Amino acid sequence: MKTYQKTIELKTKKLHDFVNITKDVAEVVNETGISNGMVFVNAPHTTVGLILQENDETIFHDMKKMFERILPPDSNYKHSSEGKDNAIAHITSNLLGTSLAMPVTKRQIELGNWQNIFLVELFEGRVRKVVVTVIGE
Repeated sequence: MKTYQKTIELKTKKLHDFVNITKDVAEVVNETGISNGMVFVNAPHTTVGLILQENDETIFHDMKKMFERILPPDSNYKHSSEGKDNAIAHITSNLLGTSLAMPVTKRQIELGNWQNIFLVELFEGRVRKVVVTVIGE
C-alpha cells in the first residue's frame, strides 16, 4: 500500500466564492502513480466548506439563499469577536463539512457525471490550503 500527500494552496476572492478544485485534486491523484485506492481531501480551516456539486452558477445562487435562510445575517450570534459573519461561517462550515473521500480507479477520481470538487469560502477572501491524501496501489 502506498500513501502520497500534497497540499494545494489557493486564494479565495470573497464570501461565497465557489472555487472548483477538481483539476488540482485530479493532478495530485495522477502524479501519485496510484492506480486504485482512495483520495481524501481536507481543508484545515473552520470557515470553509468542501462539497461535490455541479459547476453551475444557478445552484451556487440557490445555495447562498439557503445559507441565509438557515443562518439569517440579522440574528444575534454570540461568537462575534470578528463580526457576526464569522459566526455564520463557522456554523455553515460545520453543516457542509471540510473533508471529502472518493475512490480512485485507473488513476482517476470516481466522480459522477456532473460532480466537481469545490472549496466554498464562507467568510472572506484569503489564502486557503487543501490537503490531498491518496492511498492505494
